[in-house]
Amino acid sequence: MTEQKPITQADLDMIARLNTERFSADDLLEVSDLIHDLPPEARNWEGRMFFLAKRFRGQHYRLMAIDYRLTAMAEIIAKNVLPLGVLPQAADGSHTVSECVFEAAAVEPILMRKNDPFFEPNSFLRRVLELSDTDGKA
Repeated sequence: MTEQKPITQADLDMIARLNTERFSADDLLEVSDLIHDLPPEARNWEGRMFFLAKRFRGQHYRLMAIDYRLTAMAEIIAKNVLPLGVLPQAADGSHTVSECVFEAAAVEPILMRKNDPFFEPNSFLRRVLELSDTDGKA
């Protein structure tokens, strides 16, 4: 078993700084659409960072925060935590994601495990349910 490095004050400061960057669901949707328009080979971490660095010139924390939010949202989707907020994969492997999922990703706190951003799954699901348009109660 590999030993995990302890969380430092610098790590905590960075996470806090990333969580001060504010986005709307529309901001995340726009950037997500633009990233999906990139050639498949340019959608990896390096390709996204290059694209975002051009889009958010000189705004390093902002580009990092938006990438972390989209990455954490993708992880939640991949874990099938949101059965009602995400429609099944299309033939091309893509998902149709409800706007309330993007709204939750815009406001939920980013957390870090090792070097990977994530959202706390139960809190994220509660937020999605609060933001969804429903006509009844479960």
